[in-house]
Amino acid sequence: MQTSALALVFLGTIGALYFRPFGARDWQIAGAGALTAWVIGPLGLSHGIETIGDSANIVTFFLGLMLLAAGAESAGLYARAALLLRGRTGTRARVATVLVLGTLITAVLSNDATPLVLTPAIFAAGVVYSRATTDSAMAATFTADGASLLLPVSNPVNLLFFERFEMGFGQYLQTITPAALAGIAAMALVTWRRTPAVPVAAEDEAPPVRLAARGTVAPALVVVLGLAVAYVWAGLAEVPLGIITLGGGAALYAAARAAGPIEFATYRKHVAPGILVFVASLLLLVENLVAAGVLDRLADVLTSFEGRPGLLTVLGCAAIAAVLANLMNNWPSALLLAATIASAPGEHDALVAGALIGSTIGANFTMVGSLSTVFWLSLARQYGASYTAGNYARMAFAPTLAAMVAACFVAALLVWRPTGGCDSGSRSRWSPDWGMPTRVPAA
Repeated sequence: MQTSALALVFLGTIGALYFRPFGARDWQIAGAGALTAWVIGPLGLSHGIETIGDSANIVTFFLGLMLLAAGAESAGLYARAALLLRGRTGTRARVATVLVLGTLITAVLSNDATPLVLTPAIFAAGVVYSRATTDSAMAATFTADGASLLLPVSNPVNLLFFERFEMGFGQYLQTITPAALAGIAAMALVTWRRTPAVPVAAEDEAPPVRLAARGTVAPALVVVLGLAVAYVWAGLAEVPLGIITLGGGAALYAAARAAGPIEFATYRKHVAPGILVFVASLLLLVENLVAAGVLDRLADVLTSFEGRPGLLTVLGCAAIAAVLANLMNNWPSALLLAATIASAPGEHDALVAGALIGSTIGANFTMVGSLSTVFWLSLARQYGASYTAGNYARMAFAPTLAAMVAACFVAALLVWRPTGGCDSGSRSRWSPDWGMPTRVPAA
Protein backbone atom coordinates (compact mmCIF):
# COMPACT_ATOMS: atom_id res chain seq x y z
CA MET A 1 0.00 0.00 0.00
CA GLN A 2 2.77 2.42 0.94
CA THR A 3 4.72 1.58 -2.22
CA SER A 4 1.71 2.26 -4.46
CA ALA A 5 0.89 5.49 -2.64
CA LEU A 6 4.44 6.81 -3.00
CA ALA A 7 4.52 5.89 -6.69
CA LEU A 8 1.31 7.85 -7.21
CA VAL A 9 2.74 10.83 -5.30
CA PHE A 10 5.83 10.83 -7.53
CA LEU A 11 3.86 10.52 -10.77
CA GLY A 12 1.43 13.17 -9.58
CA THR A 13 4.28 15.53 -8.74
CA ILE A 14 5.92 15.12 -12.15
CA GLY A 15 2.57 15.57 -13.89
CA ALA A 16 1.83 18.70 -11.86
CA LEU A 17 5.22 20.16 -12.83
CA TYR A 18 4.08 19.94 -16.46
CA PHE A 19 0.50 21.22 -16.06
CA ARG A 20 0.94 23.57 -13.05
CA PRO A 21 -2.58 23.30 -11.58
CA PHE A 22 -4.04 26.50 -10.08
CA GLY A 23 -0.97 28.39 -11.31
CA ALA A 24 1.28 26.71 -8.75
CA ARG A 25 5.02 27.25 -9.09
CA ASP A 26 7.57 24.48 -9.50
CA TRP A 27 8.97 24.80 -5.98
CA GLN A 28 5.49 24.71 -4.47
CA ILE A 29 4.61 21.54 -6.37
CA ALA A 30 7.89 19.84 -5.50
CA GLY A 31 7.59 20.90 -1.86
CA ALA A 32 4.05 19.54 -1.60
CA GLY A 33 5.09 16.25 -3.19
CA ALA A 34 8.09 15.90 -0.87
CA LEU A 35 6.08 16.65 2.28
CA THR A 36 3.40 14.17 1.28
CA ALA A 37 6.00 11.47 0.59
CA TRP A 38 7.72 12.27 3.89
CA VAL A 39 4.48 11.85 5.83
CA ILE A 40 3.47 8.55 4.24
CA GLY A 41 6.96 7.25 3.47
CA PRO A 42 9.38 5.18 5.56
CA LEU A 43 12.20 7.68 6.14
CA GLY A 44 10.86 9.20 9.35
CA LEU A 45 11.62 12.62 10.80
CA SER A 46 15.30 12.20 11.65
CA HIS A 47 16.29 10.46 8.42
CA GLY A 48 14.35 13.02 6.39
CA ILE A 49 16.15 15.88 8.11
CA GLU A 50 19.44 14.09 7.48
CA THR A 51 18.57 13.76 3.79
CA ILE A 52 17.84 17.49 3.53
CA GLY A 53 21.09 18.27 5.34
CA ASP A 54 23.04 16.06 2.95
CA SER A 55 21.77 18.16 0.05
CA ALA A 56 23.43 21.31 1.44
CA ASN A 57 26.40 21.24 -0.94
CA ILE A 58 24.19 20.82 -4.01
CA VAL A 59 21.80 23.54 -2.85
CA THR A 60 24.79 25.84 -2.23
CA PHE A 61 26.06 24.99 -5.71
CA PHE A 62 22.74 26.04 -7.28
CA LEU A 63 22.79 29.31 -5.34
CA GLY A 64 26.33 29.97 -6.52
CA LEU A 65 25.30 29.30 -10.14
CA MET A 66 22.52 31.87 -9.91
CA LEU A 67 24.94 34.45 -8.53
CA LEU A 68 27.43 33.66 -11.30
CA ALA A 69 24.78 34.13 -14.00
CA ALA A 70 23.70 37.46 -12.53
CA GLY A 71 27.32 38.57 -12.17
CA ALA A 72 28.10 37.66 -15.76
CA GLU A 73 25.27 39.86 -17.00
CA SER A 74 26.13 42.73 -14.64
CA ALA A 75 29.82 42.62 -15.57
CA GLY A 76 29.07 43.06 -19.27
CA LEU A 77 30.11 39.61 -20.45
CA TYR A 78 26.96 39.39 -22.59
CA ALA A 79 27.87 42.58 -24.41
CA ARG A 80 31.45 41.48 -25.08
CA ALA A 81 30.26 38.15 -26.44
CA ALA A 82 27.91 40.02 -28.80
CA LEU A 83 30.76 42.18 -30.08
CA LEU A 84 32.90 39.10 -30.64
CA LEU A 85 30.15 37.37 -32.63
CA ARG A 86 29.54 40.44 -34.76
CA GLY A 87 33.17 40.26 -35.80
CA ARG A 88 32.53 36.86 -37.42
CA THR A 89 31.21 37.57 -40.91
CA GLY A 90 30.64 33.95 -41.98
CA THR A 91 27.80 31.74 -40.76
CA ARG A 92 30.10 28.81 -40.03
CA ALA A 93 32.60 31.07 -38.29
CA ARG A 94 29.85 32.48 -36.08
CA VAL A 95 28.60 28.98 -35.19
CA ALA A 96 32.14 27.80 -34.48
CA THR A 97 32.67 30.78 -32.16
CA VAL A 98 29.46 29.95 -30.29
CA LEU A 99 30.56 26.33 -29.91
CA VAL A 100 33.95 27.31 -28.50
CA LEU A 101 32.57 29.98 -26.18
CA GLY A 102 29.74 27.71 -25.08
CA THR A 103 32.13 24.92 -24.17
CA LEU A 104 34.32 27.25 -22.13
CA ILE A 105 31.38 28.86 -20.33
CA THR A 106 29.78 25.49 -19.62
CA ALA A 107 33.02 24.03 -18.27
CA VAL A 108 33.48 26.76 -15.65
CA LEU A 109 30.09 28.41 -15.08
CA SER A 110 27.88 25.35 -15.83
CA ASN A 111 25.43 24.56 -18.61
CA ASP A 112 22.72 26.78 -17.12
CA ALA A 113 24.95 29.85 -17.50
CA THR A 114 25.70 29.22 -21.19
CA PRO A 115 22.31 30.17 -22.67
CA LEU A 116 22.06 33.09 -20.25
CA VAL A 117 25.34 34.51 -21.52
CA LEU A 118 25.20 33.57 -25.22
CA THR A 119 21.53 33.89 -26.18
CA PRO A 120 21.30 37.70 -25.71
CA ALA A 121 24.67 38.04 -27.47
CA ILE A 122 23.52 35.99 -30.47
CA PHE A 123 20.33 37.99 -30.97
CA ALA A 124 22.27 41.22 -30.53
CA ALA A 125 24.64 40.18 -33.33
CA GLY A 126 22.06 39.41 -36.03
CA VAL A 127 18.38 39.72 -36.95
CA VAL A 128 16.09 37.13 -35.44
CA TYR A 129 15.25 34.94 -38.43
CA SER A 130 18.54 35.00 -40.35
CA ARG A 131 20.25 31.65 -40.93
CA ALA A 132 23.32 32.81 -39.01
CA THR A 133 21.24 33.71 -35.95
CA THR A 134 19.12 30.55 -36.03
CA ASP A 135 22.11 28.23 -36.42
CA SER A 136 24.07 30.10 -33.76
CA ALA A 137 21.15 29.98 -31.32
CA MET A 138 20.77 26.24 -31.85
CA ALA A 139 24.52 25.76 -31.40
CA ALA A 140 24.34 27.61 -28.07
CA THR A 141 21.74 25.30 -26.56
CA PHE A 142 23.37 22.18 -28.02
CA THR A 143 26.74 23.00 -26.49
CA ALA A 144 25.17 23.92 -23.15
CA ASP A 145 24.20 20.28 -22.57
CA GLY A 146 26.64 18.68 -25.01
CA ALA A 147 29.63 20.04 -23.10
CA SER A 148 28.09 19.76 -19.65
CA LEU A 149 29.70 16.40 -18.83
CA LEU A 150 33.20 17.89 -18.91
CA LEU A 151 33.78 18.61 -15.19
CA PRO A 152 31.86 17.88 -11.99
CA VAL A 153 30.83 21.56 -11.86
CA SER A 154 29.73 21.78 -15.50
CA ASN A 155 26.25 20.49 -14.66
CA PRO A 156 24.44 20.12 -11.31
CA VAL A 157 23.64 16.55 -12.38
CA ASN A 158 27.37 15.78 -12.44
CA LEU A 159 27.78 17.06 -8.90
CA LEU A 160 24.89 14.87 -7.77
CA PHE A 161 26.62 11.70 -9.04
CA PHE A 162 30.06 12.99 -8.02
CA GLU A 163 28.98 13.27 -4.41
CA ARG A 164 26.64 10.30 -4.28
CA PHE A 165 29.27 7.82 -5.52
CA GLU A 166 32.37 9.53 -4.06
CA MET A 167 34.06 9.57 -7.45
CA GLY A 168 37.05 11.72 -6.58
CA PHE A 169 38.16 14.57 -8.83
CA GLY A 170 41.11 12.69 -10.29
CA GLN A 171 38.96 9.67 -11.13
CA TYR A 172 36.38 11.90 -12.82
CA LEU A 173 39.08 13.51 -14.96
CA GLN A 174 40.48 10.12 -15.95
CA THR A 175 37.22 8.44 -16.90
CA ILE A 176 34.32 10.83 -17.46
CA THR A 177 36.16 13.85 -18.88
CA PRO A 178 37.67 11.93 -21.86
CA ALA A 179 34.18 10.64 -22.70
CA ALA A 180 32.88 14.21 -22.46
CA LEU A 181 35.59 15.45 -24.83
CA ALA A 182 34.63 12.78 -27.37
CA GLY A 183 30.98 13.85 -27.08
CA ILE A 184 31.87 17.53 -27.48
CA ALA A 185 33.92 16.82 -30.61
CA ALA A 186 31.15 14.73 -32.21
CA MET A 187 28.42 17.24 -31.36
CA ALA A 188 30.47 20.20 -32.62
CA LEU A 189 31.48 18.43 -35.83
CA VAL A 190 27.90 17.53 -36.78
CA THR A 191 26.62 21.00 -35.87
CA TRP A 192 29.39 22.79 -37.76
CA ARG A 193 29.33 20.65 -40.90
CA ARG A 194 25.63 21.09 -41.52
CA THR A 195 25.95 24.87 -41.21
CA PRO A 196 26.24 26.49 -44.67
CA ALA A 197 29.59 28.08 -45.46
CA VAL A 198 28.13 31.42 -46.54
CA PRO A 199 28.83 34.99 -45.45
CA VAL A 200 26.40 36.79 -43.18
CA ALA A 201 24.36 39.08 -45.42
CA ALA A 202 24.46 42.79 -44.68
CA GLU A 203 20.70 42.86 -44.17
CA ASP A 204 21.03 40.13 -41.56
CA GLU A 205 23.25 42.23 -39.30
CA ALA A 206 21.60 43.69 -36.24
CA PRO A 207 21.52 47.47 -35.64
CA PRO A 208 24.79 48.83 -34.24
CA VAL A 209 23.45 49.32 -30.72
CA ARG A 210 21.34 46.54 -29.26
CA LEU A 211 23.37 45.43 -26.31
CA ALA A 212 25.72 48.12 -25.12
CA ALA A 213 29.11 47.20 -23.69
CA ARG A 214 29.53 48.15 -20.05
CA GLY A 215 32.83 49.17 -18.51
CA THR A 216 35.70 46.72 -18.65
CA VAL A 217 35.22 42.99 -18.32
CA ALA A 218 38.83 42.33 -17.33
CA PRO A 219 38.05 41.89 -13.59
CA ALA A 220 35.22 39.49 -14.44
CA LEU A 221 37.46 37.42 -16.70
CA VAL A 222 40.08 37.24 -13.93
CA VAL A 223 37.39 35.93 -11.57
CA VAL A 224 36.27 33.29 -14.08
CA LEU A 225 39.84 32.08 -14.62
CA GLY A 226 40.43 32.07 -10.87
CA LEU A 227 37.24 30.08 -10.39
CA ALA A 228 38.47 27.44 -12.84
CA VAL A 229 41.70 27.07 -10.87
CA ALA A 230 39.78 26.99 -7.59
CA TYR A 231 37.59 24.17 -8.87
CA VAL A 232 40.62 22.03 -9.69
CA TRP A 233 42.19 22.75 -6.29
CA ALA A 234 38.94 22.09 -4.43
CA GLY A 235 38.38 18.84 -6.28
CA LEU A 236 41.83 17.53 -5.47
CA ALA A 237 41.64 18.76 -1.86
CA GLU A 238 38.09 17.35 -1.45
CA VAL A 239 36.70 20.76 -0.54
CA PRO A 240 32.91 21.02 -1.20
CA LEU A 241 32.46 22.48 -4.68
CA GLY A 242 29.29 24.30 -3.65
CA ILE A 243 31.31 26.57 -1.38
CA ILE A 244 33.71 27.38 -4.22
CA THR A 245 30.82 28.20 -6.56
CA LEU A 246 29.19 30.46 -3.98
CA GLY A 247 32.52 32.22 -3.43
CA GLY A 248 32.90 32.64 -7.18
CA GLY A 249 29.45 34.25 -7.35
CA ALA A 250 30.43 36.71 -4.62
CA ALA A 251 33.73 37.49 -6.37
CA LEU A 252 31.98 38.08 -9.69
CA TYR A 253 29.60 40.47 -7.96
CA ALA A 254 32.63 42.42 -6.71
CA ALA A 255 34.12 42.42 -10.23
CA ALA A 256 30.86 43.70 -11.71
CA ARG A 257 30.67 46.39 -9.05
CA ALA A 258 34.20 47.50 -9.92
CA ALA A 259 33.09 48.09 -13.53
CA GLY A 260 30.31 50.48 -12.53
CA PRO A 261 26.91 50.70 -10.83
CA ILE A 262 24.90 47.47 -10.63
CA GLU A 263 21.22 47.12 -11.41
CA PHE A 264 19.94 44.91 -8.62
CA ALA A 265 16.99 43.96 -10.81
CA THR A 266 19.47 41.72 -12.62
CA TYR A 267 20.17 39.82 -9.42
CA ARG A 268 16.48 39.63 -8.54
CA LYS A 269 15.86 38.14 -11.98
CA HIS A 270 18.50 35.42 -11.63
CA VAL A 271 18.46 34.56 -7.92
CA ALA A 272 15.33 32.55 -7.23
CA PRO A 273 15.14 30.94 -3.75
CA GLY A 274 12.34 28.73 -5.00
CA ILE A 275 14.84 26.76 -7.09
CA LEU A 276 16.67 25.77 -3.91
CA VAL A 277 13.43 24.47 -2.39
CA PHE A 278 12.72 22.63 -5.65
CA VAL A 279 16.13 20.90 -5.61
CA ALA A 280 15.98 19.77 -1.97
CA SER A 281 12.32 18.73 -2.20
CA LEU A 282 12.82 16.40 -5.15
CA LEU A 283 15.80 14.82 -3.40
CA LEU A 284 13.67 14.09 -0.33
CA LEU A 285 10.86 12.72 -2.49
CA VAL A 286 13.13 10.33 -4.38
CA GLU A 287 14.84 9.05 -1.22
CA ASN A 288 11.43 8.08 0.17
CA LEU A 289 10.80 6.10 -3.02
CA VAL A 290 14.09 4.25 -2.59
CA ALA A 291 13.49 3.46 1.07
CA ALA A 292 10.04 2.05 0.26
CA GLY A 293 11.35 -0.14 -2.55
CA VAL A 294 9.41 1.67 -5.29
CA LEU A 295 12.49 1.72 -7.53
CA ASP A 296 13.43 -1.95 -7.13
CA ARG A 297 12.11 -2.86 -10.58
CA LEU A 298 14.09 -0.07 -12.23
CA ALA A 299 17.18 -1.17 -10.29
CA ASP A 300 16.70 -4.71 -11.60
CA VAL A 301 16.53 -3.42 -15.18
CA LEU A 302 19.66 -1.30 -14.78
CA THR A 303 21.75 -3.93 -13.03
CA SER A 304 20.73 -6.50 -15.66
CA PHE A 305 23.12 -4.65 -17.99
CA GLU A 306 26.06 -5.32 -15.70
CA GLY A 307 28.37 -8.22 -16.51
CA ARG A 308 27.64 -7.75 -20.22
CA PRO A 309 30.01 -6.16 -22.76
CA GLY A 310 30.99 -2.72 -21.50
CA LEU A 311 29.60 -0.78 -24.45
CA LEU A 312 26.21 -2.46 -24.07
CA THR A 313 26.14 -1.59 -20.35
CA VAL A 314 27.01 2.06 -20.89
CA LEU A 315 24.76 2.49 -23.94
CA GLY A 316 21.82 0.74 -22.28
CA CYS A 317 21.96 2.88 -19.16
CA ALA A 318 22.56 6.05 -21.22
CA ALA A 319 19.50 5.29 -23.34
CA ILE A 320 17.29 4.79 -20.26
CA ALA A 321 18.65 7.99 -18.71
CA ALA A 322 18.04 9.97 -21.91
CA VAL A 323 14.45 8.74 -22.18
CA LEU A 324 13.73 9.61 -18.55
CA ALA A 325 15.39 13.03 -18.87
CA ASN A 326 13.31 13.96 -21.89
CA LEU A 327 10.11 12.75 -20.25
CA MET A 328 10.48 14.47 -16.88
CA ASN A 329 13.51 16.81 -17.14
CA ASN A 330 17.00 15.66 -16.23
CA TRP A 331 17.13 16.85 -12.61
CA PRO A 332 14.34 14.63 -11.21
CA SER A 333 15.35 11.79 -13.56
CA ALA A 334 18.99 12.02 -12.44
CA LEU A 335 17.90 11.94 -8.79
CA LEU A 336 15.87 8.85 -9.60
CA LEU A 337 18.73 7.09 -11.38
CA ALA A 338 21.40 7.97 -8.82
CA ALA A 339 19.23 6.71 -5.98
CA THR A 340 18.28 3.56 -7.91
CA ILE A 341 21.85 2.61 -8.82
CA ALA A 342 23.05 3.31 -5.28
CA SER A 343 20.33 1.05 -3.85
CA ALA A 344 21.80 -2.06 -5.48
CA PRO A 345 24.94 -3.72 -4.07
CA GLY A 346 28.00 -4.26 -6.23
CA GLU A 347 30.11 -2.33 -8.71
CA HIS A 348 28.40 0.28 -10.85
CA ASP A 349 31.13 2.19 -12.70
CA ALA A 350 29.65 1.58 -16.15
CA LEU A 351 26.10 2.32 -14.99
CA VAL A 352 27.18 5.59 -13.40
CA ALA A 353 28.99 6.61 -16.59
CA GLY A 354 25.98 5.74 -18.74
CA ALA A 355 23.56 7.52 -16.43
CA LEU A 356 25.72 10.63 -16.51
CA ILE A 357 25.96 10.62 -20.31
CA GLY A 358 22.23 10.12 -20.78
CA SER A 359 21.28 12.68 -18.14
CA THR A 360 23.54 15.43 -19.53
CA ILE A 361 24.19 15.00 -23.26
CA GLY A 362 21.04 12.93 -23.76
CA ALA A 363 18.86 15.67 -22.26
CA ASN A 364 19.36 17.59 -25.51
CA PHE A 365 16.86 15.60 -27.58
CA THR A 366 13.83 17.71 -26.59
CA MET A 367 13.06 21.16 -25.26
CA VAL A 368 12.06 19.85 -21.82
CA GLY A 369 15.07 17.62 -21.21
CA SER A 370 17.24 20.18 -19.46
CA LEU A 371 16.74 23.33 -17.44
CA SER A 372 19.35 25.10 -19.58
CA THR A 373 17.22 24.47 -22.70
CA VAL A 374 14.20 25.93 -20.91
CA PHE A 375 16.27 29.04 -20.10
CA TRP A 376 17.41 29.27 -23.73
CA LEU A 377 13.90 28.95 -25.14
CA SER A 378 12.53 31.59 -22.77
CA LEU A 379 15.26 34.06 -23.73
CA ALA A 380 14.89 33.34 -27.45
CA ARG A 381 11.16 34.06 -27.26
CA GLN A 382 11.88 37.36 -25.54
CA TYR A 383 13.78 38.37 -28.68
CA GLY A 384 10.90 37.36 -30.97
CA ALA A 385 12.20 33.94 -32.06
CA SER A 386 9.80 31.01 -32.28
CA TYR A 387 11.10 27.44 -32.16
CA THR A 388 8.54 24.64 -32.06
CA ALA A 389 9.10 21.38 -30.20
CA GLY A 390 9.18 19.47 -33.50
CA ASN A 391 11.66 21.82 -35.11
CA TYR A 392 13.93 21.68 -32.10
CA ALA A 393 13.82 17.87 -31.93
CA ARG A 394 14.61 17.59 -35.64
CA MET A 395 17.61 19.92 -35.34
CA ALA A 396 18.87 18.36 -32.10
CA PHE A 397 18.63 14.68 -33.02
CA ALA A 398 21.79 14.21 -35.12
CA PRO A 399 24.29 16.19 -32.97
CA THR A 400 22.87 14.76 -29.72
CA LEU A 401 22.92 11.17 -30.94
CA ALA A 402 26.47 11.54 -32.30
CA ALA A 403 27.67 13.02 -29.02
CA MET A 404 26.00 10.30 -26.93
CA VAL A 405 27.42 7.45 -29.00
CA ALA A 406 30.93 8.92 -29.04
CA ALA A 407 30.88 9.52 -25.29
CA CYS A 408 29.56 6.00 -24.62
CA PHE A 409 32.30 4.38 -26.71
CA VAL A 410 35.05 6.19 -24.81
CA ALA A 411 33.40 5.65 -21.42
CA ALA A 412 33.05 1.93 -22.11
CA LEU A 413 36.78 1.67 -22.78
CA LEU A 414 37.65 3.48 -19.57
CA VAL A 415 35.24 2.26 -16.90
CA TRP A 416 34.20 -1.27 -17.76
CA ARG A 417 36.01 -4.18 -16.15
CA PRO A 418 35.12 -7.81 -17.00
CA THR A 419 35.13 -8.82 -13.32
CA GLY A 420 32.57 -6.13 -12.41
CA GLY A 421 28.87 -6.56 -11.90
CA CYS A 422 26.57 -6.73 -8.96
CA ASP A 423 27.09 -10.49 -8.52
CA SER A 424 30.66 -9.95 -7.39
CA GLY A 425 29.57 -8.70 -3.98
CA SER A 426 32.31 -6.09 -3.91
CA ARG A 427 31.88 -2.34 -3.77
CA SER A 428 32.69 -0.02 -6.63
CA ARG A 429 35.42 2.56 -6.37
CA TRP A 430 32.45 4.89 -6.86
CA SER A 431 30.64 3.51 -3.83
CA PRO A 432 27.31 5.09 -2.84
CA ASP A 433 27.52 7.38 0.17
CA TRP A 434 25.11 9.58 2.15
CA GLY A 435 23.98 6.66 4.32
CA MET A 436 20.95 6.07 2.12
CA PRO A 437 19.03 2.81 2.28
CA THR A 438 20.17 0.05 -0.05
CA ARG A 439 18.17 -2.86 -1.31
CA VAL A 440 18.70 -6.21 0.34
CA PRO A 441 19.06 -8.86 -2.38
CA ALA A 442 16.72 -11.80 -2.20
CA ALA A 443 18.16 -14.87 -0.53
